[in-house]
Order: sequence, then C-alpha cells, then structure tokens
Amino acid sequence: MGKASAETAWVAPYHDAWNSHDGGRVAAFMAEDVTYEDLAGGAVFHGRDEVAAYVAATHVWSTDYRFVAVTTQSSGGSYAVEWEMLGTNTGAFGALPPTGKPYRIRGVSVGRLNDAGEIATNRDYFNVADYLAQVGLFPPPA
Repeated sequence: MGKASAETAWVAPYHDAWNSHDGGRVAAFMAEDVTYEDLAGGAVFHGRDEVAAYVAATHVWSTDYRFVAVTTQSSGGSYAVEWEMLGTNTGAFGALPPTGKPYRIRGVSVGRLNDAGEIATNRDYFNVADYLAQVGLFPPPA
C-alpha cells in the first residue's frame, strides 16, 4: 500500500486498534451513535458499546487475528478500505467448532466519517464461505 492521504491516515491506527483486540480502542474511532454492519455475519451494531462487544466476540473465534490494509480510498467523508484478515480459527464461530486451522480472507469496509473524523457508518463485506472453507468447516469450491 502506498502512502496514505490525509483523508485515509486514520486507517493504519484504526487497524492497529483492531490488531490489539481491544474493543475500547476500536470503539474510540467511532461516533457515539455509530452504525456498524457486518454484512457477512448478518449483524448490525449501534453505538460504541456494541462495537466494543463485537470486537470481544471476534477475539473468541480467532485469538490471533490481524488486519492489513490493501488499498484505501476516500472522497469527502466517504471511504473504502480493502483489507486482509489473517489468523487462526482458535474458538467457536457461532455454533461451529474451532478447527485450529489458519485463514486469510479479503474484505472491504465502506463507510462515512462525521465532521469530527469519527466513523459514523461502516459496512464490512467479506466472503464467509471462503473463510469457512479455509478452516475446514465448509467444502472448498470444486
């Protein structure tokens, strides 16, 4: 990834917060009334407390996950961040058992910052079938 623009300079520290697995650090990037959607998981979180709890839940199924930015784009207050998430399935993923297998998935976060530079809305997209196949919980494509 090339040098971040002033509009996307927040992405690296934001991923550092995610990589710390500290929900409070992640939620600090959010507006108080943020709407955060995990489209692959079919979940919507409202407010910083729900986002912090979501980060804690993510840590349950992958205690070593980390995010790496691939590309970042912004226009005004809108952004798109393509990322990779890497780690190991170390805990249950919903009702599915842990497998101990590694994964590397690509995804994108699309959203809008408020006037204070906080995340006001965020939508995460990734291929959950790819994740499940990599960790052995779903048959790989033929």
